[in-house]
Amino acid sequence: MEKPPKFMPDKEFSKVGGSLWLYIIMQLTLSFLFSFVAMPLIMYSLYYDYSAINACIAMLISFISGIILLWFMSNSFKRSIQDLKFTFKPKETIDTVAMMYFLNYAIGIIGALLSKIGLPDTSPDFSLNGSVLFNTFTFISVVILAPIFEELIFRGMILNTLTKYNKMFAIIVTSLLFGLLHLNITQAIPAFFMSLVLCYMYVQTDSILVTILAHAGNNLLALMSVYSDNFVLITVVIMVFVIYGLITIILKSKEVNAFIKEEKTNENWYARFFKQIPNLLYLIFTILWIIISLFMNMF
Repeated sequence: MEKPPKFMPDKEFSKVGGSLWLYIIMQLTLSFLFSFVAMPLIMYSLYYDYSAINACIAMLISFISGIILLWFMSNSFKRSIQDLKFTFKPKETIDTVAMMYFLNYAIGIIGALLSKIGLPDTSPDFSLNGSVLFNTFTFISVVILAPIFEELIFRGMILNTLTKYNKMFAIIVTSLLFGLLHLNITQAIPAFFMSLVLCYMYVQTDSILVTILAHAGNNLLALMSVYSDNFVLITVVIMVFVIYGLITIILKSKEVNAFIKEEKTNENWYARFFKQIPNLLYLIFTILWIIISLFMNMF
């Protein structure tokens, strides 16, 4: 087990929360500004594809905010993207996709059962059921931009920063921050478990390319699953990944248990991390947002 660093981590912990606050503020600000750009187009041309405009705006917001945040974090954490390793490891990538999708599939079943007792689905609809432009913009956002930027930010920057203190702490906190950033319960829970897999596999492979490709593969499978009732081949592919994911998780269980035991520490890094004001405010804000959105969708 690696010994914790000797320097004081409080300032570095605060930078994590500060970076995520910058991301949230940018997302809200850009959404507000782009709405004023898009709305005149919609009002001027009523036949214009409203859904395609919204998908294009979402894509632009994701790209712009991702670029700015990566630049900010690179300077703040003194870490360049060029320092990350982009080693292609096909087996590890497929294993990661399979484990992630199995967890998402299992959580989806639980969510469907909970919806029967009144729990609303608050997640956005990313299915490719619109025009060519809408489908193109949505595909770029979900399968290309989101995996690249989210992996570089959360695994490349945040996880890499926190692993200096304790790897298990880094994995759990990074996953919690990642899940809460989705700001709705039906995405936050799967995102948390998905991130646990991504973080663990990144720590084990030391390759950001593995997690980017796995994240993209998982999102692609999620888009494909909408059409599983119409195409038998899609159903077969999905079930193969689900079964392979379950087998992979079982085979890796001993390895994971050994990793958890090795990373035990007497230092309460979790309390120290969330004692920092930006991190605590991020935790409170995102949880309140999720609870409020949940109740608003119930009535």
